[in-house]
Amino acid sequence: MKPQRPLAILRELPLLEGVLATCLVWGLLYSFVWLEHERRLQAERAVLQAEAATVRARLESELNATLSLSLGLSTFVLAKPDFSEDDLKQVAASLIRLQPAIRSVALAPGNVIRLIYPREGNEKALGLRYLDTPGQRDAVLRLMREQRPVTAGPIELAQGGVGIINRIPILLTRPDGSPQYWGLAAVAIDPMPIFERAGIGEGAENGVRYALRGRDGLGEQGAVFLGDAALFRDPDVLRMDVVIPGGRWQLAAVTAAPVVRHGVWVQALLALLAGLAGALVTYTVSVHRRIRSMALHDNLTGLANRYQFTLRGQDMFALARRTGCHLTLLNIDIDNFKSINDNYGHAAGDAVLVYVANTLRACCRESDLLARVGGDEFVVLLPDTPAGPSLEALLRRLRAAIDVILPGSDDAIRLSISIGVATCSNSTPSLDTLMQKADEAMYRAKEERSTQPG
Repeated sequence: MKPQRPLAILRELPLLEGVLATCLVWGLLYSFVWLEHERRLQAERAVLQAEAATVRARLESELNATLSLSLGLSTFVLAKPDFSEDDLKQVAASLIRLQPAIRSVALAPGNVIRLIYPREGNEKALGLRYLDTPGQRDAVLRLMREQRPVTAGPIELAQGGVGIINRIPILLTRPDGSPQYWGLAAVAIDPMPIFERAGIGEGAENGVRYALRGRDGLGEQGAVFLGDAALFRDPDVLRMDVVIPGGRWQLAAVTAAPVVRHGVWVQALLALLAGLAGALVTYTVSVHRRIRSMALHDNLTGLANRYQFTLRGQDMFALARRTGCHLTLLNIDIDNFKSINDNYGHAAGDAVLVYVANTLRACCRESDLLARVGGDEFVVLLPDTPAGPSLEALLRRLRAAIDVILPGSDDAIRLSISIGVATCSNSTPSLDTLMQKADEAMYRAKEERSTQPG
């Protein structure tokens, strides 16, 4: 027996087609849901990026505007090296009026704070030696080494509280033109008003959670000083650099609302829809198979009907003519079938037809084409079967198997058949001609049986 092709196997297994359809539909539906989920995530991330970019711009603007004011202190010292405390008070008061977030302004010749404004509340900072203070030594050494402004903090201030300190190196010019380090000017800023104006608070702001790291302007290498440090461990969090004088911070942002994942109910709904689609495919394929079977097969015996016999028979006939192979047609008629129906009823007649069909299946090959083309008329098309011993042996088997007394009834039904044989030759132009020859041979065989002595 030839192995069936996969598509042929599918046609024979509607349930398998339904299962495959279920998997396919589930995959398609899940893909659509996943794509929609990804589209929504991209849209949310675009909104988040816009929000975070606005916060970053505000931070940079506020910090740079505030810290740039302190650059004027260097000019003040260079312009008036013999300044007094009242001179500093006048300049510092002007800076604080411009930016209320400034907590104090200090001058530290030789890296020791000698003057500070306002003095009230900042007395503890007076006399602070930067190089002897562990928390501030490194930042001052960096300032002396790089000779450019350095932002430190947020740190705990010596006078109390938390602040961001911008330190500006003050360099005098020696007679030979070389720079001479005089000391530094320091501006302490309260960061909280700046964070609030930028839109960063403790927790979610506008549906977004933020965190900042990069203490002392060290970027991602610096410590976290605002928000939840766990945000920076999230690989999907949005990160942006915030440029400040003398360094940079890193901003992390994430949507405060949790991302909606595909819940169990979504999976269940997809499975239900896919299952319904699979059931519909199974039902459709089953109905199609039944309709196709009804169109191509005899309902009673399951053999091919006249329509299918004509379709397949013409192909077999054309192949035999083209290749020169032998093709033989048997026309089989049940003797006295009308009397069986009349005497024993149609149920018995149907049983006789089924018995004859099953006998033909048992005696013939799978490559042979068997069909019921009339009430009690059967045809068998035998490819690669010439007239000769093998054909005669088949005819004997058929007669021996069918010319019997049918068991299972109160009154015995004696069966017999008449067989007409026609073999395809060059003088046979069509399948219809071959069928006509077999039909004539069958009637001759029937006449011969009727003339034989009982």
